[in-house]
Amino acid sequence: MSHPTAPHTMTNDGSSHPIPNNKAKPPELELNLRPGVHMSPPRATARSPPGLSSHSPGNSMVGSPPTRGMDDLADCFAGSFTVTNAPNDINRPHPRFAQYKMKSSGSNQEHRRKRLLDHQKGKRDDLVNHARALAMGDFDEEKDEEEEEEEMDTSGEIRQRKLRKTYKNQLMLSEWLVEVPEDLEKNWLLLLCPEGRRNFVVAANGSTKVFSKSGKQVKSFPSNLPGGNRNQGRARNKYTILDCIYSESNGIFYILDMMCWDGYQYYDCDTEFRLSWVQQKFIENQDLRVRSRINPYSFQPLPVYQCKKESIADALNSPMPFNDHLDGLLIYHKEVHYMPGKTPLVGWIKGYMVPELLDIQVCEDLMDQRPADYGGMKTYLKKTYDRVERLKKADEDRLRADLEMMEGGH
Repeated sequence: MSHPTAPHTMTNDGSSHPIPNNKAKPPELELNLRPGVHMSPPRATARSPPGLSSHSPGNSMVGSPPTRGMDDLADCFAGSFTVTNAPNDINRPHPRFAQYKMKSSGSNQEHRRKRLLDHQKGKRDDLVNHARALAMGDFDEEKDEEEEEEEMDTSGEIRQRKLRKTYKNQLMLSEWLVEVPEDLEKNWLLLLCPEGRRNFVVAANGSTKVFSKSGKQVKSFPSNLPGGNRNQGRARNKYTILDCIYSESNGIFYILDMMCWDGYQYYDCDTEFRLSWVQQKFIENQDLRVRSRINPYSFQPLPVYQCKKESIADALNSPMPFNDHLDGLLIYHKEVHYMPGKTPLVGWIKGYMVPELLDIQVCEDLMDQRPADYGGMKTYLKKTYDRVERLKKADEDRLRADLEMMEGGH
């Protein structure tokens, strides 16, 4: 598994250091780190988001040209060869024609995934101050009341996402997985999610507070999370921020993701690193799993799997790693940073949809979770499929209009 450079210290230093691209192959089934494997502690330097590579070279196909007569060959050269260096020569094919064909032939969800990965490379938000504000409550929520964002980006363009100084809309949310990523096995990770409530957990100032997706505080208690109880002191640089699913029946916070730990922020680290690092922290801090007077709720990380067919089949046809019923599957792109709001780089699918979408058979217990009126994904998720088709058509129409406008200028 590749690990980015050391995580960030909570200073206001805005220096940025490029991160070497480690190409080490990740483990096949789980990312749980083995006990006894020690990782270097984070260095006390802040940096900007690491440049994540979303480029994967295509496969070129080389073949022998068909046999031509001399006349045909001469006509071919006459039509394609001009002695000019002008980039927009009207004797050449339109420079955006190939680009138009390429973009209009692909899937809309796949294009938006690639655009978001490219977009996050140049993102330079003040993540250190943002994390500290969330931990310390150093903001006025009334000043940030805004309308709810649309469920999906209807323009087809990348929306500039503001880091809001409020507990509302701070979780990274998934989209229904309606188009299987082309690089699913290579670049995606799987988490099995139990039934429960999604929560934003902040441990700071000697207390642990739990917020709903809408930003409402629903719990406050001590915990053994760094910054989570008064016995640890109230240092401003000691705090933890987690993305969790809370199981009411078992009193367990299952950890989906980690944005900050003990004063170090991980928003701009890739998913593969964040998920492996949280596993390591819970190997080092077993007391977080045990209920006590000072830790009334158990905190437990969820296992992480590779998105290979064999791994998915084994995970779904084996006993669940929790006592609750399976709610669904979350798949994360390995390189995505933690971005509040909906993103196509995190996909969601129900267990009974796996055979239809991924062609992987699952146990009868999961198939029995199908609603009585379930008639397949395209029927059950008709609104989602229709919206994706509208976005795809709008993208094609816009590219076609751009092409016609540029051709009209000849």
